[in-house]
Amino acid sequence: MLVFEPVRMAVSAIVTHKMRSFLTLLGVIIGVTTIIGMMTVIKGLQSQIETQMSQLSADVFQVQRFDIQMGFNGHSRDRTRPKITLEEAQSIAEVCPSVSAVGPEVWEFGQWVGRGTERTNPNVSLAGGYPEFAPNNGYSIARGRFIGMDDVQHARRVIVLGDNIVKKLFPFEDPLDKEVRLERGRFKVIGIFEEMGSSFGESNDNHACIPFTTFSNLYGKFRSINITVKARSPEVFHQAQDEVVSLLRRLRGLKPDEKDNFAIWAPENLIDNFNQMTKWIKVAAVGICGISLLVAGIGIMNIMLVSVTERTREIGVRRAIGAKKRQILSQFLVEAVILSELGGVIGVGLGILLPIWIRPLTNLPAAVPVWAIVLGMVFCSFVGILFGMWPAVRAANLDPVEALRYE
Repeated sequence: MLVFEPVRMAVSAIVTHKMRSFLTLLGVIIGVTTIIGMMTVIKGLQSQIETQMSQLSADVFQVQRFDIQMGFNGHSRDRTRPKITLEEAQSIAEVCPSVSAVGPEVWEFGQWVGRGTERTNPNVSLAGGYPEFAPNNGYSIARGRFIGMDDVQHARRVIVLGDNIVKKLFPFEDPLDKEVRLERGRFKVIGIFEEMGSSFGESNDNHACIPFTTFSNLYGKFRSINITVKARSPEVFHQAQDEVVSLLRRLRGLKPDEKDNFAIWAPENLIDNFNQMTKWIKVAAVGICGISLLVAGIGIMNIMLVSVTERTREIGVRRAIGAKKRQILSQFLVEAVILSELGGVIGVGLGILLPIWIRPLTNLPAAVPVWAIVLGMVFCSFVGILFGMWPAVRAANLDPVEALRYE
């Protein structure tokens, strides 16, 4: 028998029973589509997070009151933690030698900005910041200028607007030096942030910034702040973190055996947190794929046993004219593997296409991980061999004489 003869005969048998073959493939298709589709979305989300984080300086981290919370891994917020204060930010700037810039900032979410009869939706993120706010957070100014130290010292009512706000309130004119309204007063526009686009279906341009002191006067002084900290260079980034942690622990009177009652946030922390959250999603996807392939494998074994029974006389004839057991075994084993791999190929195709098809509706990014495709196809090969072996052995061990008598 030629080397490719088992392949030809296997394909012929599959084509002859199209509907039966397709129904047998459904379990494989569902399993592989699940793992490829889920891993594609997760990979896309991870790539987008890394892209967003790359917009921040590689030498900037942030001090916050609470730890990062994401998915099922978020820690409950301990409200007894002391607030982060402006005095602590000033101490960091004065004491830590590896730090080059410190930017205290505070936020109020769900705000609106208005002009005349027009008003944005109440989804604007309003920040109060120092001059370090923009560079430390990776914001650039498209037109005008950012807040200066003079604005902060005199608590001026000036504002820098995000691109979405400008398009809503100033569609046909230059907003610079014009006035806009916030819930708590009027402000003069001095600058416009450069457009940042969107991520995870949410715009990154619905934000505005006013001087830190102005914010405190209008929205309250007794609230916890965030502190962005820029290291002198990427080489001393971790050293700068250690210096800040050591200083804050000393200022807060923490004993060596006590945990930090503040959080250090850096882009790598968010990526690690995301990976930790998605680890269990990946495990679940592999589990669903495994169960689907197990069911599909049982279906393949049943269909192959039926095929052996239907082709008993054919097997007898082939054995009578000189076919060896291993040739019969390889014929049926190859058929089972091809059947499984065909389902895998269809599943891979659907797993890649589905996230692409739904992307316009959900804005979910899609990036296909090669390892998931390889894993899916390896699973399919394993299923084909494992569940096709018993029917193939049974066919190879048929008695030629009894097989020829079979009707």
